[in-house]
Amino acid sequence: MSKIKRFFTAMILIAAVTALSAGEQKTVTVRVDGLACPFCAYGLEKKLKKIEGVEKLEIKINDGLVTLYFREGAKIDKEEIAKKVREAGFTPRELQIEGESKKEIAAMKGQKISLNVKGMSCEGCVSRVKNTLTELDCVHDVQVSLSAEKAEFTCTDERVDQKTFVQAIEALGFKAELSKK
Repeated sequence: MSKIKRFFTAMILIAAVTALSAGEQKTVTVRVDGLACPFCAYGLEKKLKKIEGVEKLEIKINDGLVTLYFREGAKIDKEEIAKKVREAGFTPRELQIEGESKKEIAAMKGQKISLNVKGMSCEGCVSRVKNTLTELDCVHDVQVSLSAEKAEFTCTDERVDQKTFVQAIEALGFKAELSKK
């Protein structure tokens, strides 16, 4: 009989420790544009699981939501999460750490930037401009129009000097300037 009591006591202690540690787990929810099927979700899951500290994640395809569960004490880097989402081919719209304010969520959305780009003559030129901008860490939602001679995108890091974008395009041999819209 005493073995049974010890067994149940041990089980209760294990359950209590598990419940306490589960309460301290940090969660991050990301709204993601472009999720359409389980294959899309699988590609995104592979990228996000590479982030240090992620214990598990849930993807709700129909809602476009990803919830990441971090182990206790893990450092959460919003830019790294957003970068991994973009690397998987999707657009991060909102990123919220449990208990975070709406002001911090708005900062993730970034600023819209428009460039006038002269000298593009074909879709190959458009592709080069788009790829160059996409390679920059803070840039996403890149749209390049040959007919309008414009490149529009969102930058999530307001500390980046906008001249950086002009220089990146001019390094390709095109003339670029910030658009006055």
